[in-house]
Amino acid sequence: MKYLIWIIILAMAGFLIYHFYFRQQSDEEAQVTALEKVYRSAEEQYVASARQMGTPGLVVIADPEIAIKKIKDIQERLTILKKNLKEQTAIARARRLEEKIAFFCTKNEID
Repeated sequence: MKYLIWIIILAMAGFLIYHFYFRQQSDEEAQVTALEKVYRSAEEQYVASARQMGTPGLVVIADPEIAIKKIKDIQERLTILKKNLKEQTAIARARRLEEKIAFFCTKNEID
């Protein structure tokens, strides 16, 4: 009985690992994932430039406007992409990204 329970637990763990890491993404999910990567990059760039603005001498290098422009561009692309999505997983992922962007913009007072 003990071995049967371990086999069931290992089978469930294997299924979950496969489902989250090795499953192929659809084309729509891949498009949303690409936007997520670009957003993460722009967010990191914004945070880095905000840090640099507090350091004397690096104010010239720090330009948060470039990151803000990227984030707004991602918002526009996401709005266009959401209109064309048909798969539920891609739609849910796009909504989560949209919520992340909206939260980031309100937290940092970006219009």
